[in-house]
Parts: sequence; C-alpha cells; structure tokens
Amino acid sequence: MKRISVDLLARVEGKGGISAAIDGNIVTDVKFSIFEGPRLVERLTIGKTPEEGVNIAPRICAICSISHKYAAIRAMENALSVKVPAKISLLRELMHMGEMIESHSLHLYYLALPDYVGFPNAIAMASKFDLEVKIALEMKEFGNHIMKTASGRFIHGENPVIGGFGKFPSLEELIWIKSRAIQFMPFVLKTATLFCELDYPRCPEDDTVYVCCNPAQNKYGLAGDKIILSTREIINKEDYKSLTNEFVVSHSFAKSSRYKGKSYSVGALARINNLGERLEGKAGKMYQKYFNSHWKRNPLLNNAAQALEILFCFESIPKIVDKLIKCPEDSPIVDYTAKEGKGTGIVEAPRGLLIHHYEINNGLVSNTDIITPTAQNAEDIEKYCHIAAQKLLYRGEENNIRDRMALVVRAYDPCFSCSSHMAEVKKAPSEDWKTKLASLKKEGSPIFIGLGKRNRSDDQVGMKLALELMKHGVKDVFLESELERKKALWKKNMDRPFIFFDALDFREKPGKVTLLPLQYVLSNCTLSHRMSPFISQRLNYKQLKNSFVLGIQPETVKEGRKVSIFARQALVEVFKQIVE
Repeated sequence: MKRISVDLLARVEGKGGISAAIDGNIVTDVKFSIFEGPRLVERLTIGKTPEEGVNIAPRICAICSISHKYAAIRAMENALSVKVPAKISLLRELMHMGEMIESHSLHLYYLALPDYVGFPNAIAMASKFDLEVKIALEMKEFGNHIMKTASGRFIHGENPVIGGFGKFPSLEELIWIKSRAIQFMPFVLKTATLFCELDYPRCPEDDTVYVCCNPAQNKYGLAGDKIILSTREIINKEDYKSLTNEFVVSHSFAKSSRYKGKSYSVGALARINNLGERLEGKAGKMYQKYFNSHWKRNPLLNNAAQALEILFCFESIPKIVDKLIKCPEDSPIVDYTAKEGKGTGIVEAPRGLLIHHYEINNGLVSNTDIITPTAQNAEDIEKYCHIAAQKLLYRGEENNIRDRMALVVRAYDPCFSCSSHMAEVKKAPSEDWKTKLASLKKEGSPIFIGLGKRNRSDDQVGMKLALELMKHGVKDVFLESELERKKALWKKNMDRPFIFFDALDFREKPGKVTLLPLQYVLSNCTLSHRMSPFISQRLNYKQLKNSFVLGIQPETVKEGRKVSIFARQALVEVFKQIVE
C-alpha cells in the first residue's frame, strides 16, 4: 500500500491537506483533511442578542467576513420580521461585490495562475507577468476600498447592522467607486479572456450537481431566498438541511455534505452553470463565447467562472451606484420589536453557497447553524481528486498525482477557516499577570503611570499604587496629572514599556488583577480619565504597541474616599511584585 499526500497545501486560505492511498494500480481512498480546529463559533453566539450574534459570526473568517455578515443579517431580519428599503439593499449588494472582486482577484492571480504558467508562486511569476501582478493587486485594493466604504472596515466592518447601516457613503465616495470601476474595465476584460482561454487539463472530468442561490426576477446575482440545483430542482432556504445533510468525518475538523447520498459543488462554477444564461452585457457575451460542456464536468474551470464573475461585478457596480444616487435621503435603521422567531439567510460567498440560520427566544439567540461552502465542497473535492489520481495512475503518470490533486483543491479556492469554524479557547494560568509583569521588567525597565480620580473609592487605586511606589524610591513613576508636564519623557524612552495602573471593570471578583495590552483596553473600554487624548498626541505607534494596563477589578467607583478591602489587598500584591 502506497500513500501520496500533500500534507500542507500551498496557496490556500488556512491549513489542510489531501492524500491518496494506492494499492497496485488502484486508488483505494482519497482524504481531504482540514486541520484548523473544531467548530465552536456557533456556540459562542448562544445567549447573545441578535446584534451581538451578527458581530460574532463573521469572526469565523477574515477572508469572507462580508458574506458572513450579510448572511447573518439576512437571517436575523428574517427571524425578526424586518423589511428594509431599497437603498439599504443596494448598498449591501455593492458591499458584497467588493468582497467578490477582492477575493476572486486574489485567488486568480496570486494563488491559481502560477499553476498554469509554470511558476511556484506569484512573486516568481512577476518576472514575466509584472503588469498583471501589479494591476491585480490594484483590483484587490479596489475591492477592499468598496468594503471599507460600505462596511466601515474591509475586514470585520461594523457599519452594516440589522435593519440598515450606521452610515451611508457620501455622493463623492460613490462617484469615485463608479468611475474607478469603469476605469478598470480594459484590465477586467483581459482577465476574463486570460482565464477563459487557459489550457485547463481535461483530467479530472465527471458529472456532478451544482448548487447556488436562485436570485429573484430571473437575474444573475449573489443572494436570494431560494436554492437552485443544476437538476432544476428548487429548495426553499428554510429547507436547507434537506440539501446539506451535514455529517462528521474522522479525518477532518470540517463536516461534509451530500445531497441524496451524492456529493455536489458550490461556488463560481456552480453559479455560472445554473445562472450563466442570465448574464447580460460583456459578461453575457463572454459566457456565450466560452461556455461549453467541459464547464459542466471540470472543476478546474472554476477559475474561468471566477473571472466571468469579476466582469459581472465591474459591469454591475456603476448601475448600482446610479440607483443609490437616485434614492432619496439615507434610510434610517429599521427598528424591530420581536423577541421570538427563527430565520435563514443565504448568500453566495466567493467560494459558494453560505447558509446562516438563527433561532431567537426571549430576545436572545438560542440556536445557530452555519454551513459554509468549503464544507459543502469537501466531498466533491475528494471525488475529483480520486478521479484525477486514478486516471494518471492508469497512464503511468504517478509522479503527477500529487501536483494534480493540489491543482484540483486550489481550483475550488477553499477557505479552511470558514469550514471548521475554528475558535481555540485557552485557560490562562492562575496569577498570569505576575508572569507577564516579570517578563516586562526583564525585557526593559518599565515606566509606571498611575491613573484615576481622587475621592472616587476604588477608582483611586492606580494613583495610590503610584504614590506608594514613589515613597519607596521606585524610579520613573508618574501620576496622570503629570503627563502634560513630562513631554520630554516620551521622546527619550522610545523602547521602554509603559505600564498604566488603573481600576478596570472586567465583571470579575473585586480585587482581581490583570495585565492587558493598552490597545485592547482602548478598543474595549470607555476611559473616564484624560489618557485618551494624551495617547493620541504623545505616543507613536511603536510606543503604543509597547504599552500595557495593569488593571484591578473595583468593588465600586462611586464617590467616596474609602478604597475597598479587595482593592487594597490587590494594591499590596502588585506593589510586592514591582519592588521585588
């Protein structure tokens, strides 16, 4: 028995491998394995509000967070009976196309194309295809810009919410996006031609079932309320489990799916196979020119399908922008009163059909089910790799099996993080702050700064700790009130760590101590002191990265001179650790 394997696939998002077991002239088994870790993200949303659930779920992955956000919002609005006006739907569509452009351009030029032009990676490929590499990067950045404009950030943006958007783009921003999309068209057309005319190997080829969203009004699109199969069957989104039928496999942290006992494919190739005849404009003409029977059987043509979708997006963006401009005033966020309900949201992520389902009870999420494209494609990936390995073995080309299996996997553009929903939870050791503090003292002599307000009970603890250290001769200890007078301090000490003492509410037992990066505290806490404007004016990026907050959980921060016994005990413990 021989095994041919790619233990860690290159040029894919995440960690995974593919292996084939060979007995003589027979490929007995193929396993597509994902090593990213067990699914836990769904569980993290339980007990959260719908708004919190919408923010947590996209953290599954930074590659396609827009798709996850979009699917989660559609599901929540379905559960809570929220209907949004046209302008909100249009901006969501624009946002979604930004992700499609960003993801497809990254995959086509930087992950897939090197396979077909004889280079190990995109950097090496730039020696011959320098223009393509550079403009593809600009195309990717344009997709990022659209996402940032609509979503607030191009990764994990918080501007899209249940019922609408926190802020709409300005007229100038929309016009720039439209003009930039038009400006890109010559290169986009070149991209579509390039990938549609590549010499894709005919091995492997076989029939499969293609599955995607069925957009309304018989149009090509990236979202819908029904699922369409290449068998012409239509499935309501609420009945998605009759399609996916997820099950656990022993060799992977991702689940797999089968429809009626058989594997199926989702993704750009599925969309082109099921909806391609609906394409209009230049994308429609390209489809008519290049689509043939091989597109129905060869997974490698997913690359060509992605190129057609880039063209579809660039043609659609100016039209969407024109509609947005014609819409009246910015639509306010649609409110809701429902506390109970269940709903499903389906969209087309770059890698295929993405399903989010939520159940709400007493205003909180009680059940979450997320089914990702790569988990649905896993069985077909194994099937096509098995076919490729067996045919190459018959031809006496065993040496090509490894590369061909990797080529097949890459063609699906898998996202391993999404498929496994990895979330690793580690329990910090007891008194972990002491270890961190000792490490900071060892790396360099820290500068200590006591924060807080006088006559406000436990909120004084940072100031009291600083004063106590000063009394005992500890160097470089300052109070918050001294910050403005010590301007030279920050310029002279570029490499030393800064440790701020303060009372921080973690909803823990009073007196608990922790040591956190300052950036984390600034992102997750509201500071009542004068520190925020000081930091923005005085600390450079390097110093900010080297700054920390040693926080003590207060019992209370109400007015009063008395510090609680819990805060005093913590103060003594911290003092001992510093002066030792």
